[in-house]
Amino acid sequence: MRRITVFMTLAACIALLLCAEASAVENVAEILSKGNPKQYFATTKDGWTLALYRYKPENIKEGTDPVILCHGFNMNSNFWDLDAEHSFARYLRDKGYDIWSVNLRGSGDSSKPFMADLRSFSKLQVVKWPRMIVTMPLDLDKFKWSFDDHANKDIPAIINFVKKRTGKDKVVWFGHSMGGMIMYAYLTTHDQSDIRAFAAMGSTMYVEERPGEESAFYEILKRRDLRNTALIVNMTIASQIMNLSLGTIQFKWEKALYNVENMDRLEAIRMFRLCINDTSPGVVDAYANLLDTGELKSADGKFSYTKNLDRVKVPVLITVASMDPFGPMNISRYVLDHISSQDKEIVEFSKAAGYSADYGHCDVILGRRSREEVFPRLYEWLEKR
Repeated sequence: MRRITVFMTLAACIALLLCAEASAVENVAEILSKGNPKQYFATTKDGWTLALYRYKPENIKEGTDPVILCHGFNMNSNFWDLDAEHSFARYLRDKGYDIWSVNLRGSGDSSKPFMADLRSFSKLQVVKWPRMIVTMPLDLDKFKWSFDDHANKDIPAIINFVKKRTGKDKVVWFGHSMGGMIMYAYLTTHDQSDIRAFAAMGSTMYVEERPGEESAFYEILKRRDLRNTALIVNMTIASQIMNLSLGTIQFKWEKALYNVENMDRLEAIRMFRLCINDTSPGVVDAYANLLDTGELKSADGKFSYTKNLDRVKVPVLITVASMDPFGPMNISRYVLDHISSQDKEIVEFSKAAGYSADYGHCDVILGRRSREEVFPRLYEWLEKR
């Protein structure tokens, strides 16, 4: 009897998720019927395919450059367009900007490891299953990549593709979390002439307080074999446990990703179901070394992106969410003080600054009032550049 009850409960959960997926498919169909967004694919110099989504307005505002939105660690482009209410991509498109929401290698419909695609079947995103089946055999060699690959291979491929498609010489880059970190890395090692302006949201380039050697966390940082083994499970498994339990199972680490008081539970579940992707041991290595040394360095350890922030000269906006543990004000001010940009600004989204909530890492875009409070502030900065 108990087994029957468990089976029926599980079946009901799956049915509810399928209904939610059907709703999402209808939403996608509505968007596509208006021609937005349109999917494109760019190829990196080392043969990875990157998926880009273009949100093109009927009339592009005169004198503007294309805007690229880049997700962060373990995320994909859905972060910028979770639904109609929580869509920075559509918000800027409706203001007349040509928007490109991108997926780095390993995320979204970009090239990714076979195992990552296999695990994504658990998300019950039926609309994506045909693509997964077709691309799996082609991506058998896509197992690992590094933070440097994102900065030195993904970014150039994305920028060159967008410039060629739009006929523009410059782009604006909005990077959330790692999406901002890789742009900092790009700007310290590449020509900056094609970047009109850059907004970094919750992007960590320096760590002041590092874990002590006596902590268990320090042992994990030092043991690459433990980190790589942990990635076999990855965050997607935890997120699907949340999905299948309809959000009744919560994890302590959730609070690090968003202010639970500033984001509806349903939106949190949707975020974990639609936005989370696997990552690579090479990317985790960069974060581990950052926590261990306080600096963000290249994979070979020979170049410090942190110590060369003075090479950054383009206009920069740094946003700080007051409850974001990954990009607090002291770290953000360190970056502000060390970049050479003449046009640089820092903004904090907090109650103390006059906003309705103390924003967290992800709810800065997906929060209850992000559309009314955060989006206009980002748009105001963009308009001035």
